[in-house]
Amino acid sequence: MNDPQGTARAHLRPDEHLYWAGTSDTAKLFSGRDAFLVPFSLLWAGFVLSSLVEDARHGRLGPEAFVLVPFAFIGLHLVFGRFLVKHHRKRTTVYAVTDRRALVITTRGSREVPVGRTDRTITWSGGRRHCSVEWNTGDPTGPGAFFGGGAAARVYANTGLDGLFGPQVFAFWDVLDGEQLVRELDRAAG
Repeated sequence: MNDPQGTARAHLRPDEHLYWAGTSDTAKLFSGRDAFLVPFSLLWAGFVLSSLVEDARHGRLGPEAFVLVPFAFIGLHLVFGRFLVKHHRKRTTVYAVTDRRALVITTRGSREVPVGRTDRTITWSGGRRHCSVEWNTGDPTGPGAFFGGGAAARVYANTGLDGLFGPQVFAFWDVLDGEQLVRELDRAAG
């Protein structure tokens, strides 16, 4: 998906006009949410891996190792893997704004919201270098709220862990040409 314009045009409906298409900045891997996740992941992985190494050093690898090994893999994903996931998503996701819809297009399909919705939050990084736009898709109720509801989805949004605890938040993350994006969103919302 190296051509955002071409990818977006392939998803247009008849008589639909493309206003903007773009991608995330693949170089931006950290967000404000990492202020908690980085120290937590280092502590988690450090504790589990040091326990495994200590048990191996003293010949105490027994059944508890089978419990610690999955936790070690979780720790490694928290420290390294989530950044690989996030980079892959940024490299393969295209965002588009048409006269009717806002689209998130991935290799697995696309998601959309009506472009006229005004329940969106625009966030700029320091210096207004990157722009992120999140749409409020509503919090689930019932079992959906308990098993990975809207709060969990928002906490892990744009971290590489999003999608593990519920559906991904509908958003355009870390867009470099944010001024143009916001201008076209406003134009489309009319």
